[in-house]
Amino acid sequence: MRVTKRETRVFSSLLTILAIWANISRKHKLLAARLKSTTTVATAAAKQQLQLEFPERVVNYCGTSERQVDEIQIHVIGWRRPGPFVSLLHQLEQSNYGGWDIPVPLYIHLDGGALPSVKEIGETFSWTHGQKHIDSREDNVGLRKMWLSSLGDAAKVAGDNTLMLMFEDDTSVSSIYFQWILAAIDSYGRNNRCRDSHLMGFSLSPIRVEELSAPPFLPWDSRDSIGSSFAYLSVIPSSWGVAYWSDRWNEFSEFVDVRLKPTYYNTEEERSPITKKYDDLRLTPEEYHIPNCRSNIWPKSWKRFMIDFMYARGLVMLYPSLPGEKGLATTLALAGEHVGRDEVKNPRIAELAANYNYATMSILLPEYIMDVPVVGLHLEHTTRKELIRIGAKFLMGVQAKCSFCDDLLRVWAPSGILNFDK
Repeated sequence: MRVTKRETRVFSSLLTILAIWANISRKHKLLAARLKSTTTVATAAAKQQLQLEFPERVVNYCGTSERQVDEIQIHVIGWRRPGPFVSLLHQLEQSNYGGWDIPVPLYIHLDGGALPSVKEIGETFSWTHGQKHIDSREDNVGLRKMWLSSLGDAAKVAGDNTLMLMFEDDTSVSSIYFQWILAAIDSYGRNNRCRDSHLMGFSLSPIRVEELSAPPFLPWDSRDSIGSSFAYLSVIPSSWGVAYWSDRWNEFSEFVDVRLKPTYYNTEEERSPITKKYDDLRLTPEEYHIPNCRSNIWPKSWKRFMIDFMYARGLVMLYPSLPGEKGLATTLALAGEHVGRDEVKNPRIAELAANYNYATMSILLPEYIMDVPVVGLHLEHTTRKELIRIGAKFLMGVQAKCSFCDDLLRVWAPSGILNFDK
């Protein structure tokens, strides 16, 4: 049958109309799907925008992917505080470990010169959640080396996907602390494929003072600053009840091994008379001082080096932000290596939270790590992108000013930031 030109045009128009209708129908279905899951769409849009600013590893989303964490370890440092030491161990033993089916090993680290009563407590304490290990030192090495060697040795053996909890013996812990850890893992670190490589770990204690500014120790309330978010991220590391990822700690160990060499750190200056002011100590060359940061003058501190490391790499730690400034753990601020004997009421002591469970905390935590508020070195509002930019700029400045720092910078800088070609 012969088809006229007019019929051909009509047929072509019909095909065009059908194609348009099919396209409208497809868009309608897509719109309906979007309306049913606005959160997913909004997050996808946010993720697409974030990919313009960060490498893909920063925007990974754990969702409901399988939880694949090799191990969660507990480490406790003890020395000469038998009362707080045994109290902490009992708090840890009596905590809720529901939702985690793998044994939780307990590592007790005793510095040289520990009281016999402390040794006896460690050796006789019954730990029912996994194996107990005693690491008793002959020589007194001090708190800094206890932190660095205890977690450093554990991380090397553990590999890249273990979470290591550390408690000093003047810490008090909530019975729900482990549920906070599980909620944080399931939200932001179910496995090392979805875990953000800039996430150093999870703090159990909140930040309650601005310790890195001058003058230090001004009170700070996260809820007054960031609003009602259940958590926030900070470039400041935690030391009072904290969990560090083993792969990030292994990278830190490489850095601190070099950072503590005499070229870069003056341990002899730490032995100056106790009457000497911190501001007068010359512990490290000014070429790599963190800008406007009091940790530059902290003696005998392991945390000052973690501040160096996290600041330069733009790494962050997740902190709880609970009503009333409560925490899942808190320091007791007992007199010791870094706490004076005249501190009667220490503002860093937080009330312990008790009225939460895993389900509640999982719901209250922001679903995506990109939605968690961020504060910087002086607790100012900032962004992940800005922290990374500031850290890279700092490292470039160190390289430009310091002619002898290449071996330090090679373990300080993330891959690809600096050029070491001569």
